[in-house]
Parts: sequence; C-alpha cells; structure tokens
Amino acid sequence: MALTRLAVLLTLLTLIPAACAQSYEYPPQDMLARIRPEGIRAQMGFLADDLLEGRGTGTRGYALAAAYVRSQFEEMGLKPGGKDNTYFQNIRFRKIELQKDQSWLKLKVNTFDRTLNIDEDYLMRGDPISTNTTSEAPLVFVGYGVTAPDFQYDDYAGVDVRGKIVVAFYGAPPRLPSAPGAHYSSSEVKLATAAAHGAIGMLSIWGGKAEGRIPFTALARFFQPPAIRWLDAKGMPNDAQPSIKGTAWLNSKTAAALFENSGHPWKDVLAAALDSKPQAFALPAIASMHIVSKHSEMESPNIAGILPGSDPQLKNEFVVFTAHADHLGIGNRVNNDDIYNGAVDNASGTAALLEIARAMSSAPIAPRRSLLFLVVTGEEAGLLGSEYYAQNPTVPIAQIVTDVNMDGVSLLYDFKDIVALGAEHSSLGPLVESVAQHMGIEVSPDPMPEEVFFIRSDQYSFVKQGVPSVFLSDGFKTVDPKLDGKKMSDNWEATRYHMPTDDMNQPLDFNAAAKCTRIDLAIGYGIAQAKDRPHWNAGDFFQRFADKAPKP
Repeated sequence: MALTRLAVLLTLLTLIPAACAQSYEYPPQDMLARIRPEGIRAQMGFLADDLLEGRGTGTRGYALAAAYVRSQFEEMGLKPGGKDNTYFQNIRFRKIELQKDQSWLKLKVNTFDRTLNIDEDYLMRGDPISTNTTSEAPLVFVGYGVTAPDFQYDDYAGVDVRGKIVVAFYGAPPRLPSAPGAHYSSSEVKLATAAAHGAIGMLSIWGGKAEGRIPFTALARFFQPPAIRWLDAKGMPNDAQPSIKGTAWLNSKTAAALFENSGHPWKDVLAAALDSKPQAFALPAIASMHIVSKHSEMESPNIAGILPGSDPQLKNEFVVFTAHADHLGIGNRVNNDDIYNGAVDNASGTAALLEIARAMSSAPIAPRRSLLFLVVTGEEAGLLGSEYYAQNPTVPIAQIVTDVNMDGVSLLYDFKDIVALGAEHSSLGPLVESVAQHMGIEVSPDPMPEEVFFIRSDQYSFVKQGVPSVFLSDGFKTVDPKLDGKKMSDNWEATRYHMPTDDMNQPLDFNAAAKCTRIDLAIGYGIAQAKDRPHWNAGDFFQRFADKAPKP
C-alpha cells in the first residue's frame, strides 16, 4: 500500500542522519501525528469568534480567551506556571489616551510658523508618564537616530543635541544585518539613545521606502487605539524616558519642509539615508509640542502551563513556547464590521501552541527538559506581556534555555521554505536547518528586513534577556507553482492585517498550518532533548544581552 503524504512526512522526521545523530533528536511519529489541521481549525474557531470581541488587552473578550486557554492547560494536566500556584500572571497596565482636541504640534521653519493637522501632517500618542507636558526646542537632524558602535555607525557623531528635539528617519541603515538592524530600529532603543545624548523630544519621519510600502494615511490607523504600558512595582511605565517630553511622527511632505534653506536638500538627505551614510546637522526650525493625555489602569493576564521534564537534572531547565492571545478588540468600523477578530494574528499561533502542548503532554514520556507554554497579553501594544514575563519570570530566567515563538502560523499557502528569524545568531541555526532538511523544505534568509519583523514579536523580549530564540514563518516559495507567495502575503497585509477581515471567513490552508506547527514542535523537542542548552554564536551581536543576564 502506498504511504500517504503525511505518513511519508512523519517517517522522514524520525530518520536521523549520522552527522546530526549526536546533536539532535526528532519527535516520535505518533507525537507529530497528533498535530492535525482539524485541531488547529477548532481552536482558532473559538478564539477568533465574534463572541470574544477581538480579544483586546484588558477587555472582557481577552478574559474569555484567557479562561479558555487556562481550562485547556488544566485539562491537559499541565502544572500551573503563573503566580501563586495559578495559571495566571496578572499585569497592571496604564492605558494612555491622547486628548487630540487639547494637543498640538507647531513648527517654525525660517519665517514660516504653522500648527500642523493631526492624522494628516503628523501622528501622536499620549505621554506615558505625564498627563500634561509641553516641549519647545530647536531641531537637529540625526539620520536614523542610530548609534551602533559594533558596525562603526553613529548618526550623533559631531553634533550636540542637549536640550534639542531630534529628527530621525524610521528604520535603520540598510547596510546593517537584518536582526541588528531591526534592534536599532526599535522606538525603545531610539528614544533611549536620544535621551542618553541629552535630547528632550523626537520627531520620526515616515518617508522613503517605508512610506512607499505603507502610506501615511494607512499608518494613521495604527495610532487610533490608546497606547498601553505595563507598570512596575513603583507604578512606573515600562521603557519610560522621563527626559523625553514629546514625540510625534511626520509624513514626508511635512518633513521635507524642515530641510528648506538647511543646505541639505531633501532628495540628498533621502539618498544618503538609503546609502547608509551617517547624517547629523542642525535644522533651521523650532518645534513645540503640547500633549494632553488621560491615564487609567487595567489588568490583563499572561497564561502559563508547565510540562515537567523527565530528566533528573535537565528538568530544571525550560524550553518556552510563546504565542500572544490578544488582538485589537473592537475598533473603527470597516464594511459594517467593527470586530477585529485576529484569526491569523494571532488565534492561529495560540491554537498551534495549544496543539503542541496537547501532543507533548500526551506522550508516554515527557521530553528531558521541562516545557513552559506561555500565552501572553499585550503583544499588539508593544510586546508588553512577553516583556513583563521576561523581566519578571515565574521560573528563573537563567533556567530558560530558549523561546520558540509562534505569531501567525502559515495559513495562506503550502510552503516550500521557512524563515527562522533569530536562529542564525545561535546554535539554534543548525537545528532548524536539520529539521527543515528532514521535512524536505528550505531555510531562507529574511526576505523583508525593512519590515523589522525580528523586533515585532514576542521572542524579542527573551532575546533582550539573553535567551537564544527563534520565530518561524513561511517563506515565499510555494508547493503549487501557480501561486505567488510574496504576492499573496503582500495582498493579505494590505487587505486583512489588523483589519476586521482577518476572521475565519477568509481562505485558510489548515494543512499548511499543521505543517508549520509540526516544525515548531520538532524544533522545541530537539532543544528539550539535547544534551547541551542552546548558546549564542561566538562574538554574535546579541551575546551582549546574555553577558548581562543572570548565570545558571
């Protein structure tokens, strides 16, 4: 009798080439067989239902999702991995609502004095620390606002920005490698850099290729929901920079006016940025910002379950699987629909995590290392739940050996390649390559480094705490040669990403989702079974975080 496609796939996964036999172990066939398209579809069907109202952080809908995940963990027999012997880790959040009618941004360029129009000329969020703040200062252009000594790059070289408001392009110099470039693109890193140089504010430019991909009018919708920050024990919001009194985002037309009579034409500034040339010079302009915010508090939990390991020593180490259960809740109505269901983003990742947990907890013998299944809140507001956990872990951070993150598993088409963001920086790289080889697929480099996906999902929170991590997604190569993976992905992002149309009524390939989930399971299982814990590559950029982290 001919083997089915699934049987062939699972058989291949159990074969270990001699070159890898001493390093990696692959999941048994019956464990992989428990990952079924029907299981992922069923989990997604509940999590993305209108009943859960888009699962916004701190809302009733998210609370329902959290209760569902908790009940699943309990039914599987996982041990509570939250606080106080529960499955929950509750987090205090500050909700920050910009009062648009009381806030403003004014620019004085040469003799031109103008109050800008919010959502047209600029975008602004509320201030995380103060409910009423004002800043006024001369402007200094600092390229991308990046100081990267590892790559001999510094946009602040030779310029004094103390007491000034800096102006910087979104993103990072294109010549930086993908993941370090994404790191330096982070608003958190840029604001900390500006504050360290003495700046009191920042204006970010949405221009060049970024504006070509996403028009400013489309970017504006991401600024409509209130901002959220988690609060520490002293009530201070995360990543707060008290010396920064105001931030805003400018479109390219507004930004171009700042360079008039500066001696640096706008087109030359754009060209230098694309050529990765550091830039820093004073602009003949002054900005003043007044930001009025309404602050309120709410709570929302991470949900954690633990499958104890079977090895007497290694069970004290943990492989973490993460996915975020939150989405955008109820928002602006689009085509008579105001529920942002978040089916792909990220009911799919949560469903995959639950199915992996079920498959592994059903095995006769648990993996050697313990497994921590962590479903987080607040990802859409800035990786808040995962960052809070990574800084306030319920198991010692030194005992967490890796994070395998799932954020939007493959659902658009059957894929021939995967992109393993972060794996190239650690010993996870060879393991991912080996798993891919056994599954008959390729590993491709990040095809869109300009999208900075590496810093846009929850594995980045663990990387910043020194934990080697990986975030897997499908590449653009399709099994069906008639399909164009990039075109389909671009179309999905343009028509469904963070829209009410990301629901269960869209075309979804659950066989591809199961295939992607099996790869994540195989990676996590290989780490859990390996003799040695993952480590950063010698001299790697991200080793710096491990050097500062607690030692096991």
